[in-house]
Amino acid sequence: MKEANVNRAIIFAGLVGILVSTYAMYVELVADLKPGYKAMCDISEHASCSKVLTSKYAKGLGLVSQDSLFKVPNCVYGIIFYCIIIFLSTFNQIFVVRLQLCLSALSLLTCVYLAYLLIFVLRDFCIVCVSTYFINAAIAFFLNKKHALLCAKKRN
Repeated sequence: MKEANVNRAIIFAGLVGILVSTYAMYVELVADLKPGYKAMCDISEHASCSKVLTSKYAKGLGLVSQDSLFKVPNCVYGIIFYCIIIFLSTFNQIFVVRLQLCLSALSLLTCVYLAYLLIFVLRDFCIVCVSTYFINAAIAFFLNKKHALLCAKKRN
């Protein structure tokens, strides 16, 4: 795979991440405004993204206090992450890719934490949430590819 194609894949995955996160924010906002709202992603009683996205873990990862500035919807953190990844993918330098890899590793750790909450605490399934986990894994995969290509290019 060529560098340009890897960059396109990273950007594409980032854009899909922004779209999915934006939809999550829409569901969260509408569900807060209209009690009983049923989103398109609400498949069944135990597969309800609106239930997950309105839980106490949907803001600030469920870790920050009520009055904190960081008590924003998790999807906002996702949108910021995807925008940073897209912006940084325009640079073809090893140290920038390493920074992206660090951010990506942090996002994967966050995915593991959120997946744990989804499965064992909320006992629910959220197709929107799981989609972001796969998007973050794809970004990590393509960033590893880009890093390998840049390292090989540097050696030659």
